[in-house]
Amino acid sequence: PQSEKKQRIPFFGRVQSEDGKSSPSSSTNDNVALRQKLGLDSDLPTCLVVGGGDGMGGIVDISVALGTKLGGTSSKKQMVVVCGNNQQAREKLENMDWGSGVEVNVQGFVNNMEEYMKAADCLVTKAGPGTIAEASICGLPCMLFAYLPGQEEGNVPFVEDSGFGKYSSNPQVIADTVCSWLESPETMEAMKDAALAAARPSATLDIAKDLAEIAFSTRREQYSEEKVLVSVR
Repeated sequence: PQSEKKQRIPFFGRVQSEDGKSSPSSSTNDNVALRQKLGLDSDLPTCLVVGGGDGMGGIVDISVALGTKLGGTSSKKQMVVVCGNNQQAREKLENMDWGSGVEVNVQGFVNNMEEYMKAADCLVTKAGPGTIAEASICGLPCMLFAYLPGQEEGNVPFVEDSGFGKYSSNPQVIADTVCSWLESPETMEAMKDAALAAARPSATLDIAKDLAEIAFSTRREQYSEEKVLVSVR
């Protein structure tokens, strides 16, 4: 009977496309080539700021605070801002004078987000499940600044408890936190390791294998029951 069968709720992680996967063992040469392809400086510590497809969540205020903070550090940094479909935000950020202490690359809607993630050292983002899953696979420390109540709220403690990110909606706190990460190679390495530990890069294949096992197991049981019925007859 069904009540006697072992019940379980397996945890596999979020389904990711093959294109969105990143190899944590990617070489430095691969990273340099990718940054060059994207028009980025290959040597600078780099923060990626994204606000979803619509570029929402106060992306201008966050980018201004972060860019200003990064530009005032002892060594030059790089910031990439993906504004999505928010053309007003893109134009405002593109027309800003950022000074010589930080390189700023502003993009609109992009279809190669996985490449920007692989090229970055840390990520500033809303707490979307897809973005967090991809970021963890890439080993990216995450600064979360917004979430949808209910749907995304649980993603915040997941990131914080896993040790690869923090949450704040305050642009200055975000800027101070991210800047402190990039100034500390030890912190960045520890958070990268934590992100990779939380990642589930094989989730798609694992789900397919489990479904196949269930399907074949059910068919074997049906076959056994049919044999018993035939024998009884």
